[in-house]
Amino acid sequence: MSSATLGPYLSLWLKGIGLGLSEIGLVQSVSEVAQLLTDFPTGGMANRYGRVKTYAAGSSVFGLGLIVIALAKRMPAVLMGATLAGFGAALISGTMIPWLYDAIRDRTAVKSVLGKVKALSGPVRFAGGFIGGYLATLAPNLSVLIAGTLSIASALMALILLPDNYWDRKANYFEVLKKGLKEIRTNRALHLLLASLLLLGFTARAFFTFQMLLLAGRGFPAEYLSALFALLVLSTSAGALIARNLGPAPRTAALLTALLGAEMVLLGFTENLMINLAMLFAVEVTLGARFPVMAVLRNDFIPGEVRSTVNSAMSTTGSGFTAIANVAVGALAEKLGLGSAYVMAGSLGVLAALPLWGLTFLSAPAEGGNITEKPDGG
Repeated sequence: MSSATLGPYLSLWLKGIGLGLSEIGLVQSVSEVAQLLTDFPTGGMANRYGRVKTYAAGSSVFGLGLIVIALAKRMPAVLMGATLAGFGAALISGTMIPWLYDAIRDRTAVKSVLGKVKALSGPVRFAGGFIGGYLATLAPNLSVLIAGTLSIASALMALILLPDNYWDRKANYFEVLKKGLKEIRTNRALHLLLASLLLLGFTARAFFTFQMLLLAGRGFPAEYLSALFALLVLSTSAGALIARNLGPAPRTAALLTALLGAEMVLLGFTENLMINLAMLFAVEVTLGARFPVMAVLRNDFIPGEVRSTVNSAMSTTGSGFTAIANVAVGALAEKLGLGSAYVMAGSLGVLAALPLWGLTFLSAPAEGGNITEKPDGG
């Protein structure tokens, strides 16, 4: 609900206090750099001290960062809030999917659960989108403020409702980090996943940061943006339902990634408003289908004893990629226009499918006993 309430209103709020497109990209990059610097060590904390506890700490700090941004009027305060949000995101990144993967210990069931969560998130985000839009009409920063508050509430709910899990509570913290680094250095599958992540970072930043600004610039009525955003997030559920019939295989992930990039290219290339709207919905559906497939596929290639650590390390690297992408896409948008920036970002998304296809030639640790797959999926 927090992310749905926040929606596109963070960028709109930052634009409303006088920040340009490149400055908005800079704010996003500061958050990503903060995550980059702290993500890997916090992943070791999740493996060693508990994934739920680490998630709760991260969600609280992330929410505090949003509250600071919502109350800010000048760039230094915005950057402070972005730094807090980045650190909170670092704490969160290696927690809940590894927690679920090790709690269930069945890859088919994990994909099924993640698909159901994604499907349910559509209606929740739909309601949150309307709430966020209504809040924005009351005060331009209210959506950001409430999103921060909801993030803190999520931390409290996790502590109360979820049993924690660890891999080895007696393991030395620094030894956990060392094992994670070795896995990243030697695991060829992770190298391919990171290459795809680098290319797709530009696609994601263009879509999530500037989608509403693109539509507004092409004549979509500003008063209907909140309703449109709510409908867009609802369409994610359709993608999650589609994912129930897809196996978490490299070819599936590659095809969905290529489709995502192609949709972004069309979104930037065509200025027809109706086609733009259709492509936005198509992107949301593709994202909904891709998420559970990629979540299971990535964890298939990571041994359990370093799962949170490696997930966080990959997120660390991804943060660095995204920091570059935020500034690059913002600068391209200001120089060439948002349409051209979308075409370039989408083209890189199509290329991001190639490393994922390369995973078809590698064997996952699951095939050697990393995690079982029960015949009934339960």
